[in-house]
Amino acid sequence: MVGGGVFKKRLNDNMHRSIIMAKAGKHWIYAYLFAKKDRENITPNELTAFKKLAKDYASAGEDKIAALLENKEFLEICHDD
Repeated sequence: MVGGGVFKKRLNDNMHRSIIMAKAGKHWIYAYLFAKKDRENITPNELTAFKKLAKDYASAGEDKIAALLENKEFLEICHDD
C-alpha cells in the first residue's frame, strides 16, 4: 500500500507495476500500469494526484460508478466463473 487509498501491485514476476485505487473496499480501480524497465516508480506529484483521484472515487456513489461503466469510461473486469 502506498497510502491514501492508493496501492501498488507487482505483476508479471515483478516486471510491471500497477497503480490501483480502492473505493470503500468494494471496487478496485486500476488506474495506471508501467514496466519497471521503463521507470522505477511514480513521482511524488503523480502519487498526490492518484490520492486525490482515490478520494474522489471513494466519495462517488454507486450511481456514479454505474454511469462511468455505462459510458465506457470504466471497463469492468470480473473474476467470476
